[in-house]
Amino acid sequence: MKWKVPYIDFGRQYSKQKKTHLSNFEKIMNNGDFVLRDEVLKFEKNISQLLKIKYVVSVNSCTDALLLALTSIGLKRNSEIITVGHTYVATLAAIKHVGFTPVLADISDDYNINPKKIENLITKKTKAILPVHLYGHSCEMDKIMKIAKKYKLKVIEDCAQSFGAKFKKNFVGTFGEVGCFSLHPLKSLGAAGDGGFIVTKNRNLYEKFLRLRNHGQGRRKNGKYLKSRYDIDYFGFCTRLDNLQASIVNTKLKILKKNIILRNKIAKAYNIAFKNLPIITPKIYRKNLYQDVFNSYVIRTKKQFKLFKYLRSKGIEALINWPKPLYKHKGLKLKNIKLKNNEQICQEILSLPIYPEMLPTEFSYITKTIHKFFK
Repeated sequence: MKWKVPYIDFGRQYSKQKKTHLSNFEKIMNNGDFVLRDEVLKFEKNISQLLKIKYVVSVNSCTDALLLALTSIGLKRNSEIITVGHTYVATLAAIKHVGFTPVLADISDDYNINPKKIENLITKKTKAILPVHLYGHSCEMDKIMKIAKKYKLKVIEDCAQSFGAKFKKNFVGTFGEVGCFSLHPLKSLGAAGDGGFIVTKNRNLYEKFLRLRNHGQGRRKNGKYLKSRYDIDYFGFCTRLDNLQASIVNTKLKILKKNIILRNKIAKAYNIAFKNLPIITPKIYRKNLYQDVFNSYVIRTKKQFKLFKYLRSKGIEALINWPKPLYKHKGLKLKNIKLKNNEQICQEILSLPIYPEMLPTEFSYITKTIHKFFK
């Protein structure tokens, strides 16, 4: 279906930096620089400087970033990890694949883990907290880190949807042992396919991530192997960010700050437009408390599915992320629980198109269509 207003306009996004993308493509293809080459090293350096964190390792998805993180933090099999059921399935899949048990906490009205619900879930088996910074908004990391310190728990941050977001002037992903990020095309910084990266302050973890992403082979520094490239330290994975994807996100990084400003402007304009409608809109916070990137603009309405169908019938690509908590999917065989706020939110949330390239006419069409629905 051709949308009047797509959720994201990838073509328009590409056209802004088309010449640079094509030039980089030609260079990489002509030189055969495909895997773990200069653009990858440049990307890792760029992220390190931007987030002000020492170690960055690029991988091919946030899912793999989580897998590598959970594999490396030294926990025993069947350890319990406290996280949420309101997230993409990859969060829990990573926990399960490495032999750990996800324990789900309810969420707050900002859609992130409710710190008040964490302590009652802690048992002798609890070894880590995995907060998910959803929709471009940070979790309350001061409260989470205080709990983690009190009970000597590890903290691994799922930042798939919130690259560039801050909590009290610090970037998400830099609070815990490890931060895991996505470069999926739908994200605030997106490649032309899958991609991701891991950040950490821990040198030992960094060294392990470098090996794990490349079949356990000897790590590289500044493009050179410290040992023979054929030395294998242990069984690893094949989860490398390729050089072409790295060049794309390196180019996009140049306009990231501008794009985040534009996303915030659109979000504020939406809030004003919906002021008198029976809709709950995202809260706009003081910058010294939160700096949101609005990877998604999510409203709440009692008429969720009717509005969803109406908007799509009018050519507006609205989404519901997600219509039910993960523990409600029988095939996942998770513990049968009931999280009141999580379940209520899933029945009300709706994501509207938001992207820096959105035209005023598109914005106007969306808001007028929603006003018409509620008449």
